[in-house]
Amino acid sequence: GILTPAAVAATPAAAVVAPAAAGGSSSSSGGWIGMKTVAELRREAGIGAPRNQDSLYRPVERAPKVFNPLKIPAKLQAALPFKTKPKVEAPRKRKTLEQKRAVVLDKPEKKAATLLQQLNAIRNAKAEKRRAQAARRKEAHAKKTQKEQEWREKHNKDQRKARYVQQGQAAKRAAAAAEGGGKLKKQKR
Repeated sequence: GILTPAAVAATPAAAVVAPAAAGGSSSSSGGWIGMKTVAELRREAGIGAPRNQDSLYRPVERAPKVFNPLKIPAKLQAALPFKTKPKVEAPRKRKTLEQKRAVVLDKPEKKAATLLQQLNAIRNAKAEKRRAQAARRKEAHAKKTQKEQEWREKHNKDQRKARYVQQGQAAKRAAAAAEGGGKLKKQKR
């Protein structure tokens, strides 16, 4: 390429724009007038910025993922030790004998079951009593703290009132002293 000095090859834009900027309104001075921006054109036409429907936020609806069951080839299963073989049984269509049979307790088992039931009932009753007692304690504590809070607010209000009275009297005394008057001067006359 050919090397040329920058001053010869380029004209500063400030020299071209300067008359319009200095003159105030560019149309009266007859100087350079720049292109309107897109925002200015839209403002004049009363048109807002375009909205792309794909860019608007909307709730995402996703179907829950369903994973296929893990299938291990039969040859690989045969080669695996028993501990690591999959032990998934197909769901039964009929109930097993254990599920069908009625449980009949003999005398000692029946006594043990009754005893357990009674113990559970006692434990539940005690727990209910404890909960009720705790609720009563909590309510009493809340009342006590409410009374303390009211007393504290009243006490603080009284203290503030006394402090403001003292400040007002001090300000009054200071104003009287600044005027040059006061009880001492009146007594000396």
